[in-house]
Amino acid sequence: MLCGLQRYIKYFAILGLVPWSEKGAQQQVQKIYTMAIILLNNCMTFYVIVYAPPDVKILVSMLVSIIVFITQTVTMTVIELQVMCQYKRYYEFCLHLKCLKLRFQCELQQPIVDLPWTRYIKFFLLGILNVLTLVPSVLVVLYNDYVGHFLYSVPSLIIIRFQCLLLVIYAELLGYHVELLGERLQAVHKSRQLGTDSLCSLEHLLSLKRVYMELYHLFVQYNDLYGWSIVCIFVVMFLDSMINIYWAMQILNEVYEWPFLYLTCSSFLPLLILLFTFCRCGEYCKRQHILIGSHVRGLACASQRQAASPPLAYNAVLAEFAMQVEQDALIISAEGFMDIDYSLLMSIFTAMVTYLIILTQFGSLSA
Repeated sequence: MLCGLQRYIKYFAILGLVPWSEKGAQQQVQKIYTMAIILLNNCMTFYVIVYAPPDVKILVSMLVSIIVFITQTVTMTVIELQVMCQYKRYYEFCLHLKCLKLRFQCELQQPIVDLPWTRYIKFFLLGILNVLTLVPSVLVVLYNDYVGHFLYSVPSLIIIRFQCLLLVIYAELLGYHVELLGERLQAVHKSRQLGTDSLCSLEHLLSLKRVYMELYHLFVQYNDLYGWSIVCIFVVMFLDSMINIYWAMQILNEVYEWPFLYLTCSSFLPLLILLFTFCRCGEYCKRQHILIGSHVRGLACASQRQAASPPLAYNAVLAEFAMQVEQDALIISAEGFMDIDYSLLMSIFTAMVTYLIILTQFGSLSA
């Protein structure tokens, strides 16, 4: 499954988002390449802010434009640096994903099939969306003789969006393995309720516990690999979406020309789709973890209700497993600042409404 995706993921190395080789010499070359991307983008940002600021009539629009532009550059820099400094840990994460697949197949006797084709279509459509939605924005800017900060921020936007797509891909893989573990635990629970002993041995329970531990370590690795990138991506997506919605409102109020509505809509709609997709992946992992906890607790209750009590070792392992599921949650977290789920999405939308009201009030005062 991961091997099938790697032939597509390797192209993310063009943007410096994944290492293209495990060899030390080639990794050094890629680090130089990544540093060149960072330096060029930061030098361009410095030049635009200091020597070629856009001519914007409304003060609030100019200020928020500069803030978003700088935030995009900082986010791109954080993403590239975090990837560049963790090539070894990235390969360890991929290796552990492959080892988890073997553990499912060998210890649990559960075959691992590829992801459903609908998910591959989703990845492909998100990748197309990241690129094609920039085309109408660029055309509007060029044909209306207005540059602003948009054209200079296109490289940062591409890197940020494809990093978000990469986060979604690996979050989907993690969620898929959590789903498989939940299905296996559900089968064990049903077997216990029916009184059959085919899946209720101590060895099988220990294998399930080890698989859960491996999954938890994978979530920890994922959060460590991309934690700061997730924080910065959500900040820049929140700001960029909010500001483009604000500009769309200004266009509807005839402050700006109507063609710029294509620019704003093609900017904030893809960002909102990426935000929703990533939060949905986090919410799916969270719900599957809750289901795993319910299966383990149900298994414990079924063991207690049986007339012939299981061995003490089985009950002890089961109690330890239940405590492990309770304490070591399978969640996607951004450096402890926030958990990626639907509640975060609602918090973002609530904050957007609040700050849009504030921006509208300041815009009316400065007009």
